[in-house]
Amino acid sequence: MMANPELSRHIQALPDELNALEGGREISERLRRIDALKDRARSLEPLDGVEDMALADYDRDWLVRYTYNSNAIEGSTLTLEDTSLVLEGEFVPSDSPARYVFAARGVADGMAYVREYAKEGRKLNEELIRRLHEVTALDLQPFARGTFRPYGYLARITATRVKTADPLEIRDDLRSLIDGLDGCAAHPLLRAAGFHAMFENIHPFMDGNGRTGRQLLNFVLLRNGYRPVAIKYDAGRSYARGLEAWQVDGKPDSFCSIFLDCVEQEEQTLVDLIERLRHLR
Repeated sequence: MMANPELSRHIQALPDELNALEGGREISERLRRIDALKDRARSLEPLDGVEDMALADYDRDWLVRYTYNSNAIEGSTLTLEDTSLVLEGEFVPSDSPARYVFAARGVADGMAYVREYAKEGRKLNEELIRRLHEVTALDLQPFARGTFRPYGYLARITATRVKTADPLEIRDDLRSLIDGLDGCAAHPLLRAAGFHAMFENIHPFMDGNGRTGRQLLNFVLLRNGYRPVAIKYDAGRSYARGLEAWQVDGKPDSFCSIFLDCVEQEEQTLVDLIERLRHLR
């Protein structure tokens, strides 16, 4: 097995990288804009019964889109409509492998845990990461769920130049990543983006790293008072290329841009939804 000291060094340098990123004019302006939207959304609280119902409807639709997109990025052939029916418990599509149905259920169930853990104020740690993988990667064999890659299991990220962590270094790299970000003064959205990029680079599990990483990304968002995001399947290639550019070439701009677009869009959607209801009434 080959150790990956470059990855460990990148993780250790991440706090400084994020602080420098925040110093750039374009990024800092986008962060200000998103935070202004977030403050505006929070200023609309408390919501009344009608608004609560409208938001619950939106969240249900969002969960279907999130589940569909997260699994489609990983190759699932379920359509958006199939996914909706699976989540309602109505339907097992006959022309898609059963594992995709389990994968859909897993992402939806995992997201319920994400919301609950964020509400409880849980800390991001190895235990939470393992638990979210265990409930999300329902399509995997039970022995592979919530278990880091064993010694000798080299993970490759298909069609990329990314070199993942040696199995013996997974724990240390994850701990270094979490501790470094805990002590980092950068904006929480940049810390969320940095965590996601490096988590995917570590690739701690045999399979299901992408879906679990997106669950964890949403956990960090919710813990910091932001709406969760659904990275679109059709952005999948630019999303994967953006991650690779950060992981391999040390260029975070592309991924951060895609991610911040998603966050801004969700905050804007919430504001529009509530303000439109109030205007109508």
